[in-house]
Amino acid sequence: MGKIMDINWYPGHMAKSKRLLGEKLKLISVAVIAVDARAPLSTFNPDLINILAGKECIVVLNKSDLADPAQTALWTQYYMKKFSNAVSFCAIRDKKNALLSAINNAAKPVIKKYADKGMRKTIRVLVAGIPNVGKSAIINRLIGRKSAREGDKPGVTRGLQWVRLSDVLELLDSPGLLWPKIESEDAAVKIALAGCIKQEIIDIVPLALRLIDILSAVAPGAISERYGIETGGESRDILANICKKRGFLIKKGEYDIDRGAKALLDEFKGGRLGRITLETPKDFE
Repeated sequence: MGKIMDINWYPGHMAKSKRLLGEKLKLISVAVIAVDARAPLSTFNPDLINILAGKECIVVLNKSDLADPAQTALWTQYYMKKFSNAVSFCAIRDKKNALLSAINNAAKPVIKKYADKGMRKTIRVLVAGIPNVGKSAIINRLIGRKSAREGDKPGVTRGLQWVRLSDVLELLDSPGLLWPKIESEDAAVKIALAGCIKQEIIDIVPLALRLIDILSAVAPGAISERYGIETGGESRDILANICKKRGFLIKKGEYDIDRGAKALLDEFKGGRLGRITLETPKDFE
């Protein structure tokens, strides 16, 4: 991905987690696939399509409070067509009813299959997705207590954890899994912007410049409204103007571009630039 990420982003623990997950697949009947509502396709791990073949799947567009509601509605329709089951959700604010209902509906055929054989079996539900899309937060919202570890950075969950949801449903929280080689640089940028890759391996200045370019297309007023600056011209000049406005200076009046880039990226991730979706289904038609 050029200069934004120059080192391996598929660490050993992800390969191990994928192997451990494979060992549990025979126990799983339903899968909740979490994506970030700000980049619903870029944050969908395509490996999951093969890994979860034959399972009932629900796509959860999490962090919907940070995304453009109109785009979230379009993306929900997109995933409804693909998987017949999709829900927009904010794990830190929304009530669990809609998501729980979707899980129960997905589990019904499996429960019936066993009931027809005179069996009452616990249905196991996998919660999967790439790092930092909010898998553990989704589980904690569903069970109404803090059982799974969660945090606003990738890589918090490292093991596989079973959590009981009801007398017939159990959830499996899984570590975030990226795919080994991301061919699309555009997707990689959006994954990084959503905070799904550890910031330590990212060159933040090129990433901030890419964000400025993307915002000029999807939310052209966001930067000018947030920082009170003109946004015509090159992205590097816009980043310099953000530094000037914020007083991010180093010696001899030179702009602290690194500090400006970090501020812009953090404020985007925190929703301070508004409710923004980085991609639309039309981009992928």
